[in-house]
Amino acid sequence: MTTYDGINNAWKSACRILLGDEIGDLEQIEDYLYRYIGHINEKKSVISDKPVTISGSEICDNGKIIENEEIEEYELLLKSVKLDIDSIKDVDSILEAVGEKLYYSGGITLGNSKYVQKSNRCVDSSFVYKSMDVYEGCKYVALSDQVRKCEYVFGVGLSGENNFIIRGHEVWRDTRCFEAFRTYNSSDCYFVANLEGCNNCMFSFNQRNKSNLIGNLQLSKDEYLKLRQKLVEDIRNILKEKKTIPGIVEIIAYPHKPSSSMPEEISSKKTKETIAPKEIET
Repeated sequence: MTTYDGINNAWKSACRILLGDEIGDLEQIEDYLYRYIGHINEKKSVISDKPVTISGSEICDNGKIIENEEIEEYELLLKSVKLDIDSIKDVDSILEAVGEKLYYSGGITLGNSKYVQKSNRCVDSSFVYKSMDVYEGCKYVALSDQVRKCEYVFGVGLSGENNFIIRGHEVWRDTRCFEAFRTYNSSDCYFVANLEGCNNCMFSFNQRNKSNLIGNLQLSKDEYLKLRQKLVEDIRNILKEKKTIPGIVEIIAYPHKPSSSMPEEISSKKTKETIAPKEIET
């Protein structure tokens, strides 16, 4: 099994759990998942000419790149670059001479890591794809940035101790969430922001220790589950067809802008006036 095969199978499992069915292969929906995540890039190693994964645009255009596994070759190369008295006569000379010794290292995979592809700065993690800064036993992470102790997360940033998250930013100790922003200790939430200690919430904002909410409206458990089933089905069908959907960031930024890509119950002006937060509290 390749790294991508393992990640793609995990992606499909997450979709079945969160959306009730698969919506396609991971590569078909990468643009949507990657929309607000720091991108990894590739440059060629100056030693081997092989592609090296680096984090975003942190490296200047003329920076020299090597693969992390090429450190020994780099050390041998340094021995051929020596300073002499003319190299240290002034600041400009020193900077030029030292610059010959400075290389960026990419494709960093450390500790007990395996099945890591097109990623950088991964430690003790497995099945990681197109991600960076992944630490502390993560498993099945794709298109994500700054993740620790997570499993089955896709398109997330600033994520800690989460499981089964599709598109989240600044999420912590959450389970089974889709499109979550600044959401903590919560579960089974869809299109939410600034929630803490909540479960079974959709299109809701600025809540604490609540459950069975849609558009910040309190429902009975039976009412909630019935409507959630319909809304999740609508969301799944949109993603199957278009491979994208307006995210929680778009809802917050443009709360009154109609969208043909949202379920009718959510895209109506009346509902949006109910659910749109005037301000995200910190």
